[in-house]
Amino acid sequence: MTRALVDTSAWIDFYHPRGSPEVKRLVTQALEDGEVAVTAPVVAELLAGARTEEENRTLQEGLQSLHVLPLAWEEGVTAGRLAQALARTGRRVPVVDLLIAAAAHSHGYEIWHAGDEHYAAIAAAGGPPERNLRPAARR
Repeated sequence: MTRALVDTSAWIDFYHPRGSPEVKRLVTQALEDGEVAVTAPVVAELLAGARTEEENRTLQEGLQSLHVLPLAWEEGVTAGRLAQALARTGRRVPVVDLLIAAAAHSHGYEIWHAGDEHYAAIAAAGGPPERNLRPAARR
């Protein structure tokens, strides 16, 4: 089974009542296999979007049992290198996505997302492999 760092976009589908059934199925399967990780920027993005204290608690309870990939010097350097490679092709990617990708790259995880085109560009620039969980019809 692939080790998956699940991005914010996929967690939103996972937790949303009308989120993609395919995303929910794939993330649930990975959770059952124990191969799911997050990193601080993903946690921050999800908690920032919580509308109530109850949602915040639910998110924290669901996420805190996962493996948390650290961000340190090496990941910062990797994010910078990826940004430079993308800039040479005329692409700009948000720093938060670069840090998420750098954490996945450093720790041997694939990034799972739901339609976030930045990760395909990052992978093409030498970043970690990515997997779009959202079916083509929902993009």
